[in-house]
Amino acid sequence: MKKRKNIALVMVVMFTLLFLLTGCSGDISRPITTNPKIANWFDWILVIPVGWVMQLIAGWFNNSFAAGIIFTTIIIRTAAWPIYAKSNDLSIKMAVAQPDIQRVQAKYANRQDRESQQRMQMELQQVYKKHNINLLGCFMPLIQMPIFIAVYQTVQRIWIKSKTIGDVEVTGLWAHKVANMKFLGVDLASSGNIQYLFNGFKDGDWKGWILALIVAGTNLLLNWLSMRKPSYQKDTHKHGTAGQQAEQSQQMMKYMQIFMIIMMFMIALSSNALALYWIVGNTYSIGQNLINRKINEKKYYKMKNKDLVVTSDDKKNRV
Repeated sequence: MKKRKNIALVMVVMFTLLFLLTGCSGDISRPITTNPKIANWFDWILVIPVGWVMQLIAGWFNNSFAAGIIFTTIIIRTAAWPIYAKSNDLSIKMAVAQPDIQRVQAKYANRQDRESQQRMQMELQQVYKKHNINLLGCFMPLIQMPIFIAVYQTVQRIWIKSKTIGDVEVTGLWAHKVANMKFLGVDLASSGNIQYLFNGFKDGDWKGWILALIVAGTNLLLNWLSMRKPSYQKDTHKHGTAGQQAEQSQQMMKYMQIFMIIMMFMIALSSNALALYWIVGNTYSIGQNLINRKINEKKYYKMKNKDLVVTSDDKKNRV
């Protein structure tokens, strides 16, 4: 029963993400414009600035849409790196605090009454305070989401030349600056199209299927790296109810990963340009993950051993 509930919850989360990604901030079939009757607040704050950067870079490379996507993605991901690093700092502090956390969990492992559970939470709060852990830091990655949605929207909309919306003929602000849609023999204006397999291999681009498969493969590798515990966390474990909750969370994460990979594969089939954006983003994130693993390992041992270092001031105080 619990397993079914977890699967249902994952489905709700995934469909919510899909809804957010595919248009809650605007119609992805309309061009990017500064027309005050058409552009909404999300366009003005994020989509138009991202679009300006993308068209600027594309102009440097003979109006190459691919160059605009690749370098804009790298710039945006690099700018968001401090947020990513902040989340990693929280995980390092949690790893350093694990011995204290485990002692509290072991102390109350066989006490399931309400009073004992409240005491355990109070003692855990003291541990978090001791190690300067703010659990609100878990929500730091959410800050990146509006930016990534804006890039998603820009990739989908910047190359659209014109569209009639109501009684207004809207012209794409920078469509001419990304007019070169070819990249390594792939037409970024085309798509794999999910109907390609069921329509006699017509009305679709087989190269789009290859791109979508690369999206799924890079996403699978990224998820595997993200779920793989660093060496300093492999021996940590939880007790009692906390241990059961941790196992359920891990199981739920696996389901989310599977649904996310399938979802991204299906959406990537709708646009070669979007597939290229996700390939670049996933590849960047894989490199980011590997670099941060090395940095985090050094930070972990530095934090863990800082209390063992005796400074000259400490010696004077002891005398």
